[in-house]
Amino acid sequence: MAKVKNILDLIEEDHRKVEKLLQEIEKTKDPQKSQEIFKEIYKELNLHAQAEELVFYPAMQEYEETKQYIEEAEQEHISAEIILEQLTSISAEDSEFSTKIQDLKQQVKHHVEEEEKEIFAAVRQYIDEQELEQMGKKFQATKLRLAPNIEVAMA
Repeated sequence: MAKVKNILDLIEEDHRKVEKLLQEIEKTKDPQKSQEIFKEIYKELNLHAQAEELVFYPAMQEYEETKQYIEEAEQEHISAEIILEQLTSISAEDSEFSTKIQDLKQQVKHHVEEEEKEIFAAVRQYIDEQELEQMGKKFQATKLRLAPNIEVAMA
């Protein structure tokens, strides 16, 4: 039987996937390919953020020691969301597109570093492995449930 992944492992996997996509979009010179990669980034970041907000942050709310991180993390999600929405109306051929991609990359980098270094350390201290695994299952199920809505939003 496959080992159940805890929510922190799943969040890290999402982070690596988006970082890889951001590297790909920076390297490509083909506007059509850039547009395809952007759609994937849009989908991944929206799924990730919404699932975190529905599963991970409410669990953190239960502990005074982890509660303090939620507001800033949610603000960072909003900032990334704004950039994503701006990017949906900019052609990949436009020079502003690559500037906004850089802004998004910086926003994501900052959020990921904070989350993985500070938030995860606090969470591991207060939430046991069994609960983290339960949250992992819920996180995956939430992403599956939300995916069709995000696909529609991209169309």
